[in-house]
Amino acid sequence: MLKIGIIPNMTKADCVPVLEEFCGILSGRAELFVPAGEGFKPPEGTNVISGEEIFSAADIIVVMGGDGSLLGVSSAAALAGKPLLGINLGRVGYLASAEKENLEPVAEKLLTGDYEINEYMMLKACYGGGEAVLALNDVVASRSEFGRIIEFSVFVDDEYVDTYTADGVVIATPTGSTAYSLSAGGPIAYPTMDMLVITPICPHGLSSRPIVIPADKKITVKLGEKYDYKALITVDGKIVSPMSKNDSFTVSKATVKTRLIKMNNYGFYDILRIKLKG
Repeated sequence: MLKIGIIPNMTKADCVPVLEEFCGILSGRAELFVPAGEGFKPPEGTNVISGEEIFSAADIIVVMGGDGSLLGVSSAAALAGKPLLGINLGRVGYLASAEKENLEPVAEKLLTGDYEINEYMMLKACYGGGEAVLALNDVVASRSEFGRIIEFSVFVDDEYVDTYTADGVVIATPTGSTAYSLSAGGPIAYPTMDMLVITPICPHGLSSRPIVIPADKKITVKLGEKYDYKALITVDGKIVSPMSKNDSFTVSKATVKTRLIKMNNYGFYDILRIKLKG
């Protein structure tokens, strides 16, 4: 019997009825797992286990929420080698391939294996000698004080690229090229391309432009030392560490990939038109 782990984002107003309906459709036809401590009454017939155990117990992980919800579990799923299906309860849902209005056909496709699995490159970020952190979308260094820009230098394979005065810099995967990097003026990349995008955020200079480099390169970002610069490192939207002047971090291609289940017939350009145009 197929084992399905379901991770709901309980901050979404319609999450509980969607979760109950989905579990009701699959009850008796698949073994269902939900994480403990989510602040809801687990639907009848589900197994309640810890958030960490769900990635080893399930064959497939279903995430109910928006893109942020899926990004939040992408690292754990990638390390466990488990495919993810996003059921969109958010606004854009760029990474999700299922909608809450189509739960029955979604469940049927899961049970019959009628879907594709696409693999997406991830980033590995290292800072201060700590444990590496994985990202599906991007790694960002941004100013931590309102109204003050920061200075940082970028190196590719230890070769100096440039020094920027800006609000920060985004290091993005092709998947992340349609997220923060795009808002900062970066290019849109086809999701299966093997490349990285370096995009300055609001740079104070006419010559500062996004740069596309091969994915096998290591990027080093070093905060300036002239002033008492303060910045934050965020990975897929989550703050992982503060930075002070002269600090640095590295970003490179990870050895694992995020595996996303695709159920619809939309191509990449269809998604761009539908999702990004609202």
